[in-house]
Amino acid sequence: MKLYVDKQPNEPFLFKVHIKAECIKRIEVLYLIAMQTLFALKNNELLAKTPEIDFLMRLARSDQIFKAENACSGSAHTVYVVESGENENLQIKEEDLDEAELSALTVSEKS
Repeated sequence: MKLYVDKQPNEPFLFKVHIKAECIKRIEVLYLIAMQTLFALKNNELLAKTPEIDFLMRLARSDQIFKAENACSGSAHTVYVVESGENENLQIKEEDLDEAELSALTVSEKS
């Protein structure tokens, strides 16, 4: 998987999400959340009908679409998620994993 922020990829992308600046903590966190969304998409376990909304819900840590859109949907940045055989070479730190784990808990709250 590849992740582009504010740079449209030359290859086809799976989905794109417009988000507020304050919702971008670190690119690594966005990458991990995108991985969660792709996993959910492949396993038919999205939190919403579309991967774009699923991504926003995980990013906002909300199981409600309205709250997620109010918290993180905006026009400051565009995130493009591209499925590919290549892995990004990111230095993922413990705090990135902790942040992404909180996003994953959104799924358990929804259940």
